Amino acid sequence: MKTDSNILNLSTLGDMGLYVHIPFCKQKCMYCDFPAYQNLQDYYETYVYALVQEMDLWVSEHPESKSKPIDTIYFGGGTPTELSIQQLQMIVDKIKSTFTITDDCHMTIESNPGEVDLQYLTKLVKLGFNRISFGVQTFDDKALTMLHRSHDGEKAKQAVYDAKEAGFTDINIDLIYGLPRQTLEDIQHNLNIVKDLPINHISTYGLQVEVGTYLYHLVQKNLISIPSESIDESMYDTMMSGLKALGFERYEISNFAKGNFYSRHNLKYWHYIDYLGFGAGAHSFYDGVRRSNNRNVMPYIQSVDRYIMPTIDTETITVERAQEDFCFLALRTKWGLDEQKFEDRFGVSVHNLFGNILEDLVTKGLLEYQNGSYHLTPEGAKHGNYVFSQFIRE
Repeated sequence: MKTDSNILNLSTLGDMGLYVHIPFCKQKCMYCDFPAYQNLQDYYETYVYALVQEMDLWVSEHPESKSKPIDTIYFGGGTPTELSIQQLQMIVDKIKSTFTITDDCHMTIESNPGEVDLQYLTKLVKLGFNRISFGVQTFDDKALTMLHRSHDGEKAKQAVYDAKEAGFTDINIDLIYGLPRQTLEDIQHNLNIVKDLPINHISTYGLQVEVGTYLYHLVQKNLISIPSESIDESMYDTMMSGLKALGFERYEISNFAKGNFYSRHNLKYWHYIDYLGFGAGAHSFYDGVRRSNNRNVMPYIQSVDRYIMPTIDTETITVERAQEDFCFLALRTKWGLDEQKFEDRFGVSVHNLFGNILEDLVTKGLLEYQNGSYHLTPEGAKHGNYVFSQFIRE
């Protein structure tokens, strides 16, 4: 698989994506509610064998999926680079031998700074990975320690430089704002560091206090406090203006790119395109059906070991649900909700179904209409959850 051009042709997004979930971490972050677990090193090898077995189970039930082109592969987690190169090689080889992978496949792997070195990163490139995403979150050492991250700010910068030297030309970092004790000065400090890094993509998120996380426990017990709503909004504004000044284009609510280096795989989610998911906690959207796997490692392995698909939830998407999903997913992106694409897909005008909602959102200054498409305004992007909720019909 060769590294593809950074010029995105939306018409090619019809090919499927493939997601692999690796649910292991060196240590669990206090805010994380993803299926990710620490201290399970003894299960790594068994898990990899279960993963490749799951792919066999899938194609035995869906043999037609073997011949459908796949042009994005995404290894997420958890921390996929917790696995050895040999274990990753086994998974990649299985994908190549099982599915139809395009020559220009975009292969992404997530990693944590400080947990991989130049030699390991160079081997990832040889495996075919051409994009890497580092969970930096912040460059402030005190905040990283508080979050239970395993790296510091210097290691975060070094990881990016090592990835560049290893041959990665497409590098993303994640940044979080709204952290406990974080200030506007901290946000600006992060932006100042970003300015000099050889990266072309940033994903930035406001901190979410998810029920069941250690952070939630601390907040509920008043043992830690997060910034007020007004300060959080100021941090958001600082991030948005700062990233724009650095030349990053906001092409999706939380994602920013230079030179059209978009996350091709994630674009499939937002453009309502099929993708297969393998591993504990992985999700799939295939042929109008959403599926989710058991998120617990041992039950997942045991199910596959018994030649039973580890799916625990299946939802067949109705036409009505598909219309809703299509609208708010499209609105997440810079391409917006295209009238013609909606009608081509569903055989009905978007105005017949959502005309009043669209008109109301335009009147409120949350959407704008341009060249046959609806787009979020800057104010609409700030209140995206409200905008998206308007398309959910009771």
